[in-house]
Amino acid sequence: MSETPPEDEGPAEHGDSEDKGSQTAPETDHDEGRNGDVLIAERLQQEERNAELRLADLRKLNAERTAAAGRDWFEGRTNHASDSGVINDAARDINFFASPDAPPVRTAPVSHSELRLLQGCVVETESQIRLAKLLGDHPVLLLRGSPGTGRTTTALAALLDFSKACHRLIVKDDPCQVSSAHLEPGVGYVLRADQKTWTSHLDDAVDHLSAVAARSGSRIVIVAGPDLDLPHRAVDHEQPAADEVCRKALAYLLDDPAAWQVHKLDEHGIADRLSEGRPAEAYQLADRLADAVRHRQPLDDVLVAQPLTARRRFREHLKCDTTTRTGLCFLASSAVLHGLSETTVTDAAFALARATLEGTKAGEEPDDALVRERIANWLSYPGISTAEGRHGKGRRVQLKGGLIPFLLPMIWEELPAIREHLYPWLRHLGSKADEHIRIKVAHAVGLLAVCDFELIEAEFLQPWSRDSKVGSKQLAAWTMEAAAGDPAIRDRVQALLHSWAAYGNYEQRTTAAIAYGSPTSTRQIGETLASFSQITRATRNYWLCDAVARSISDIYTAETASHIIAELADWARHDTYWVRLAAALALVRLSPLRRYGTRPPLADHGTSEDLCTIWVRSLELSLIPDNRAGRRSGLAGRLWELLAEWAAAWDEQPALRPVIEGVFSIDRTHNPRLHRTFQLYLLLWERKRTITTAHFHHLARLLKKG
Repeated sequence: MSETPPEDEGPAEHGDSEDKGSQTAPETDHDEGRNGDVLIAERLQQEERNAELRLADLRKLNAERTAAAGRDWFEGRTNHASDSGVINDAARDINFFASPDAPPVRTAPVSHSELRLLQGCVVETESQIRLAKLLGDHPVLLLRGSPGTGRTTTALAALLDFSKACHRLIVKDDPCQVSSAHLEPGVGYVLRADQKTWTSHLDDAVDHLSAVAARSGSRIVIVAGPDLDLPHRAVDHEQPAADEVCRKALAYLLDDPAAWQVHKLDEHGIADRLSEGRPAEAYQLADRLADAVRHRQPLDDVLVAQPLTARRRFREHLKCDTTTRTGLCFLASSAVLHGLSETTVTDAAFALARATLEGTKAGEEPDDALVRERIANWLSYPGISTAEGRHGKGRRVQLKGGLIPFLLPMIWEELPAIREHLYPWLRHLGSKADEHIRIKVAHAVGLLAVCDFELIEAEFLQPWSRDSKVGSKQLAAWTMEAAAGDPAIRDRVQALLHSWAAYGNYEQRTTAAIAYGSPTSTRQIGETLASFSQITRATRNYWLCDAVARSISDIYTAETASHIIAELADWARHDTYWVRLAAALALVRLSPLRRYGTRPPLADHGTSEDLCTIWVRSLELSLIPDNRAGRRSGLAGRLWELLAEWAAAWDEQPALRPVIEGVFSIDRTHNPRLHRTFQLYLLLWERKRTITTAHFHHLARLLKKG
């Protein structure tokens, strides 16, 4: 029988009794003054457009992060994520999920080509020498240091002095699950422990690993942050000099030990250029220099175009006493709003400048009118440029790719006095109606989270997540997706999201639902779906179900499709109205045959039984007397439109036939009203020639037998 939802529309409808703080989800968050469900098709199209904007910005941001795909400095990008996940870049999504069926312990060999590259490029340090020496006496050691400083390279180089091969040791939850069967004799293993929960009982874990490694005749190096300690078995990592890495890598890549001298690179001030660089950046520079030598290109062109060079110049510029207040505000605005129109960027810069001028003496800064005359100077600065916009949108301010992740954090670090003005300015920009501005702001705040996560949580994440407006919740979720792109704080992001989903109030659970649809989610798909299920079972609110459904559609890919469809079928079978509503709202996003991007067809990944269940139970909702999900809603109309689309594709897409036949074979005694509605729509489709006469009679016979 169809279930009638709760009739009350008061606070209990919009939040659970245990929720604290705001309990309601005002209609003004969704198409103010209009019926949001009547416009559901329009709303879903807008979601797709916004997702395209957001994902494009996120790709550009993550493309310049050295750890975006589990990159070691000596091996470049790989398709193995640092926690053994799978990265799926399918034009629309950049989903990053560990396999739900992955065992608790796995190993991944470092290829021979990677090891040859490492041996050719590694710069030996005192920490590497000490680590290699201690490995002779200890089967397990701890190498501690900051991420991005070459720790993994040092660990592998030291292990090669002892081992015939090297593997990555991948532990899902607890190293005590590692057994001798997982390890090979004479092989060295690197185990990453950055912000892992099992480090709280490190001594027990290391004792277990030591016993296992001793029995198997292998060695393990645990790579961790600088604060972790293991008495008598810890080595502090020493970052190799970036210019030395560049020098040695160039010699290896050109197969010429004298390459540095031959091309007179000392004259180009490489050591100065790399003074603030990391090993990965040094290797990238060597790679580009080697490529320039092979193609007989001027080395100066390579050096000028390097992000490190532009960053160094910007840092010097920030320290320059002659730099004006408005000029610095333009840099900050460009760091946040790069890619948008020059007018948007400059107007935001002036707003920030006015905020910083409050309380200063008159005449301390030039008038804003003069700033407009100096815009050309700022746009000509290396690293900042403009491109002509299309369709009359004016010039757009652009940053050189390598500056995108670094310019705003650099301003934050070098100019502490601007912070008190920067935060309200970012919040103000985030409140604007322009979706692209809001996306830019959220991702910029995500970059600042790496500088001080607790501060950003207090200033932005908590207020946004607790706000009743959906726009604020989106800002929090988008900030989290940008922050999660940095492995140094990824675990903190996930821990905060989990606390919101499990223990937060209605507002925070909604935020978590939006954030779990992030294309950079590092959660296992099973964990993510379990969190969604927990959220839907605990709510009595339409828009929270809608947020979950939207996130489901965002993470739906060929790799996750079968798990998602099975979960939606379980939701559709559930007795709770709100759980079934979430399944229906997901169905209207996933079932259109004219798919957006490369979203895989439902019928190619789900069983006919599961898909029939989702369709029938969702259509049952369309008949109940409920303004949002029932017969007077846009959701109901959209469900029947999509079923008609599936029926019309009977000849072109045979994979749909078992599902359509299953839907029309329902037991008439189960829901007589739905049975009569099917009869009505069959007649309508036949009259409108949506289906052929033969198809009509076939489905009518199935319906009659039901």
